Amino acid sequence: MTISELDETVKNWQLPEDGTLLDRIEKMILPAVIEGRFLASPTATVCGLQYHLGGAQDTAELASLAAITANDSVLDVCCYLGGPAIQLAQSFGCRVTGVDLFERFTIAASRIAELARLSDLIDFRVGNATNLPFADGQFSVVWSQCALHHDEGWLKEFHRVLAQSGRLAITFDIRRENPDKHSPKWRLQDIITILQELGYSVDHAEDITERDIEIGWKALDSKLSERENEFAAVLGKDWVRYAHQEFAKEIKRMRQGRWGNGRIVAKKL
Repeated sequence: MTISELDETVKNWQLPEDGTLLDRIEKMILPAVIEGRFLASPTATVCGLQYHLGGAQDTAELASLAAITANDSVLDVCCYLGGPAIQLAQSFGCRVTGVDLFERFTIAASRIAELARLSDLIDFRVGNATNLPFADGQFSVVWSQCALHHDEGWLKEFHRVLAQSGRLAITFDIRRENPDKHSPKWRLQDIITILQELGYSVDHAEDITERDIEIGWKALDSKLSERENEFAAVLGKDWVRYAHQEFAKEIKRMRQGRWGNGRIVAKKL
């Protein structure tokens, strides 16, 4: 889909009347998501608005750990369609800037923020995580969910744009006890060590693998089952079976210790 075609699609979006704001947005964008207008993987398609394991629950938990308030200026790196940005701005009244490498995501996210009447608190920019288009110390919180590349350049850029005494709040994949060739590079402790060397106090660090099996992969599988007819009508029954198999495969790989997920909140000293 071209950018002009996407512009036309999102211009025609209108929020349904009933439900919570996040549910209304999810319902509005679902046809475009199922059609693969943004990403085509089973995980992204079923995740919908928040493309990370745990969805809105994960966002709420991370926000609590990071002690987000209305006084914060948050940078969401790899913001996708802006789900966490919407949730944070609505819940806390904080200022949120989302940045993503792909313009199609920021176009859609900007329209969603407009329809949610949160454009005064949220904006979206195209940018690369290794060369963020922001000034030094611009944000009180740097935030990222399930997107961190195992590249010190990302963490150094997060550090650069984070204000003194600001908080880093991230979830990410981690290497575990039985890695294979597809496993992530860093263990949880590796990321802790890198952050400490950059000058952070790591206030919270945990392996959330088992939690993400339950509220991540299993929840996605349940969501797919509940809305199977909607997905099958566009993508076919074979796609639905394949998606179920993919979710089961990732649960198995996590349980085998091939990979997992971690969560860290740290303060810049």
